[in-house]
Amino acid sequence: MQCILNVDDYDPSRYARSKVLRQAGFEVLEAATGKEALQIVIEQSPALVLLDVNLPDMSGFEICRQIRKNPKTSTTTVVHISASSVQAHQQVHGLDAGADSYLVEPIDPGVLIATVKAFLRARLAEDALRRSNDELQWFAYRVAHDLNEPLRTVTAYVQLLELELAGRLDETTTQAMQFVVEGAERMRSFIDELLRYARATQSDRVVATFDCEAMLARITSKLKAAIESVGACVSHDPLPVVSADVAFEYVFQNLISNAIKYRRDGIAPQIHVSAQSDAGTWTFSVRDNGIGIDPRYQTSIFRIFHRLHSPEVPGYGIGLALSQKIVQAHQGAIWVESEPGTGSTFYFTLPQSNDVSD
Repeated sequence: MQCILNVDDYDPSRYARSKVLRQAGFEVLEAATGKEALQIVIEQSPALVLLDVNLPDMSGFEICRQIRKNPKTSTTTVVHISASSVQAHQQVHGLDAGADSYLVEPIDPGVLIATVKAFLRARLAEDALRRSNDELQWFAYRVAHDLNEPLRTVTAYVQLLELELAGRLDETTTQAMQFVVEGAERMRSFIDELLRYARATQSDRVVATFDCEAMLARITSKLKAAIESVGACVSHDPLPVVSADVAFEYVFQNLISNAIKYRRDGIAPQIHVSAQSDAGTWTFSVRDNGIGIDPRYQTSIFRIFHRLHSPEVPGYGIGLALSQKIVQAHQGAIWVESEPGTGSTFYFTLPQSNDVSD
């Protein structure tokens, strides 16, 4: 029996609605105030909340916002109900505040029950998909984690053999042992990327403050050898201070690394980072003068394991897919604008709602 919370300060309406729901086979909890409703949502975890917009202590809009802000209750289905706040702008406001639907009274009992059942079906499907995704992430994490140990063992023992047999191995055997070590290191690097990808959508995110200019300095320091080896130049416009998950830095590092990797022969990479503020959103861009990307592939490059280049070019086809996961986890989007032979500009967005400054 699925549990519905019926919130209404008008006793006759609340009684009639609860009776219809119980006759349809639902367990029904009731609340007459916003405070009481929030307490029940936290303690009882109802599958769906029928929420009157006008309550004596706070509006239904504010209650919905508080439900959405609480990680424990954020996925609760909320349906606003009102007989007086029925104007279009009020309904838009309610939906923007986080409600899943907005019903105007009087409501036919059959329509009410059909609406509730439809939302509960959607909730069950969403829960099943979430469990499936969680299981897949756990599987990827477990496999990748458990493969690391034997790879470390292989590398360590081959290197130990090299030391013990130093001077007694012919050139072919020495080269073969080096191939083993290099192969194991490449596999460990691949596994590390898989682990990052598996963690990218986990809910236990660690939020930090990023001075993007200082972050860019850290990245260029990490990539110093690669930058100097090809004569690359990394420049930037003034960049903001933002609040984001610690994985946020990976997006910049991956895009700058790609700009160095996919350079044109004989042309030093010119990489420029910028940020624009618009309507509560930061839009970052990383522009390069590299080989560019054919328009046909500008969407598919964000799919995991999708690569446009031969195996001779280093990479696993994970970096851009992981960057997309990180950006999407911040409720942002990432895309590229490019023409072959003229370079690429990657854009990604980040909401400013949690920024410490603009």
